[in-house]
Amino acid sequence: YAKYMKARTVGEALKLGTKIADLCWELERGDYSLPKASKAVRAKGLTPWEVERFEAKFASMVGPRGLAVSMDAENAAEELAKEEAWMKSKIELTRQAAKRLGIRLEAETHAELTEDGVYETSDTRNGRLVANTLAQVKLREKTKKGIRLNEEDITEVLRIWGFAQNYGRLNVLPGGRKWVYSDTLGGIKRRVSGYGITPPTVRYPAVAKLLNQWLLDNRPPGLMSDFVCTSININANYGAKIHRDGNNVGPSAIRAVGDFKGGELYYWAQDDKMTPLDQLHKSQAKKLNIKRRTEVFDGCRAHSVDPFEGERVSVVFFSCRNFPKVGAKNIAFLKKECGFAWPTAERLEALKRHTEGR
Repeated sequence: YAKYMKARTVGEALKLGTKIADLCWELERGDYSLPKASKAVRAKGLTPWEVERFEAKFASMVGPRGLAVSMDAENAAEELAKEEAWMKSKIELTRQAAKRLGIRLEAETHAELTEDGVYETSDTRNGRLVANTLAQVKLREKTKKGIRLNEEDITEVLRIWGFAQNYGRLNVLPGGRKWVYSDTLGGIKRRVSGYGITPPTVRYPAVAKLLNQWLLDNRPPGLMSDFVCTSININANYGAKIHRDGNNVGPSAIRAVGDFKGGELYYWAQDDKMTPLDQLHKSQAKKLNIKRRTEVFDGCRAHSVDPFEGERVSVVFFSCRNFPKVGAKNIAFLKKECGFAWPTAERLEALKRHTEGR
């Protein structure tokens, strides 16, 4: 802030290092006001190219961080206030856990926050670092004491985890939302450049290892063997609209944690995978209480989330198609450092039989 606090115009502030989100936040707090057009002061020292670049920035502005709906939506102020309250509580949880664990939280530079292909805000980075350290501690305690991980263990870690704003999950976006809090750990098929491991998995492997160990310690009801998967999707505070997963193979396992009411999973077990989604009715679906128990289902069949109130984090274990293409070196890392029980065609087929007819 000290770098751009003396700026007289938006252009000067941008040149000195501010971000659009900073300007939105400060304007909302009343730190400054916008002059009338007739009194506007032209930025000094800006080249025509810089003016064009900054104009393009504002043309693409989607609102302050935390606002998942359009700025002109009727519920925009309510949604932003709710998100900011949640983020404030997460930052406090992170601070308390960091103090307990002896971690010093620091604001990092833009270069540090974008290294290794992981694009994070300071709050996101801090939350993930603390969550990863806490996961390491819990895993050591489990080994030392010979105990099983429980729901409280993963809930504590997931409440601290710094979620990214994901604009890519178009098939699950509830009406009116531009993005959701959603991260994937493990192996994936990238939208470009083939298969690999998501960057947060490499930087924070203990979180994935904790979740995999928890699933191993708490096998879903009815399974005769351990669940196998290549990937874990973690989601916060949104109810997915009805959709089918397009890049999965084999069954998925899902659990929701947190202090919330509602949020059950609607699952169309008899879905033929071809009927238009808008022709499916809730009366045809099973209503699964995934807060009470872990459920195994076929994610390629239609499913959705019932509305809920409160803080809700869901964890979905699944396998991506063509998973051998993730690569031997990456698979070895995921098995050793992240605890993935890597699938085979035979093991997936055995799990698939469990979901048939359910």
